Amino acid sequence: MKSFITVLNFEINHYLKNKVFLISTIILVLLISIGLSIPTLIAVLDTDDQTTDESSDDIPVYGLYDPKGHIEDLDYLQEIFYLGNIREYTDIKTLEQDVISADINGGYIMNAPLDYQYVVLNNEMADSGLSAFSRAYINYYQKYAFEEKGIAFEDVEAIVHPIITQDVNVLGKDSAANFSYTYILMFGLYFMIIMYGQLIATAVASEKSNRTMELLVTSTKTAYLIFGKVLGGAIAGMFQFALVIMTGKVVYFLNAKAWAGDLDLVFDIPGDVLLQFSIFGIFGYVFFAFIFGALGALVSKTEDVNASATPVTIIFVIVFMISVTGMQNTEGVILKIASYIPFSSFMAMFVRLSMGSVAWYEVTISLSLLIISTIFVGWLSAKIYRMGTLMYGNPVKLKDIPKILKSQ
Repeated sequence: MKSFITVLNFEINHYLKNKVFLISTIILVLLISIGLSIPTLIAVLDTDDQTTDESSDDIPVYGLYDPKGHIEDLDYLQEIFYLGNIREYTDIKTLEQDVISADINGGYIMNAPLDYQYVVLNNEMADSGLSAFSRAYINYYQKYAFEEKGIAFEDVEAIVHPIITQDVNVLGKDSAANFSYTYILMFGLYFMIIMYGQLIATAVASEKSNRTMELLVTSTKTAYLIFGKVLGGAIAGMFQFALVIMTGKVVYFLNAKAWAGDLDLVFDIPGDVLLQFSIFGIFGYVFFAFIFGALGALVSKTEDVNASATPVTIIFVIVFMISVTGMQNTEGVILKIASYIPFSSFMAMFVRLSMGSVAWYEVTISLSLLIISTIFVGWLSAKIYRMGTLMYGNPVKLKDIPKILKSQ
């Protein structure tokens, strides 16, 4: 056990003192802190002594040329035109010149009651000037067309567009509200397994290529080596991930007033969800970390790690896609089946727990299978790790592993 602790401490210190690890952690923390503090910084820099005229410069202005007076109540049209202010023009040439000089964002030339021309310098993909004016003018035209026939437009609006009061009584989990943070946690776990899995596999392959593995195997048990290496990388990865998540929660809490609660769905993560994610996420992470560690022992050169890990990476990507797709329907058959398979249960069951309703015995069965499988994979990885010290040359194919282990 002393040897295991020594290996574990060495691996943890190796990650924590690694410049790449430290720099990437600092960059992530700074980016999240700065990004979530932007609204507060803007509010501080925005002085209160700005005049109304100065602030109105930021409001888009659109010109209107209506020589025949089709629009009698410009004030009402301005009221329902949400895109900006409307400026009247007495001739087309001046309107077009102002569009060219960017004094106004665009212009409208009324040809008939239901016919107008939109004048714009460049017809951009994101330009909503045409649709905004059409919507406002249709509303304006309907109002006065109904009133000419003696019909109150407000009564028509109340019938055509009734205001309905509705509420949702959630007896189980609010999947829509939990979607954002569930996806973020899953994506973070996905990124962590891919990144640290490759690092663990590369570290093992590097030890094998420079013959360090042979010395290590003779000085301590292979189980201690692989468990210490995998758990050391796991602890470092979980530390980095937890630090990023907690930084986001703390910084958002400090700037929540400036955000006006807009990101509550992302950072207001319930404690029970974090606990469920931690339990399933840790075992899922260690499960795949053992697999990547074993794959690293099957190659003799670090250049072969990516090729050797490709099948497992593909499986992991499929698992992630199944879980993400299952977020649309937590009662789907595929997601339910995936929540009992160790390769996918750590994500699939977390989705069901976070966004759906799951019986306690289902969680117990899923977690028990995942724990047992993780222990088994760890034991198998130790066997493969020891076997790898005797095998050099071409990478060992996955299909040949059972045969080689049986022969030993």
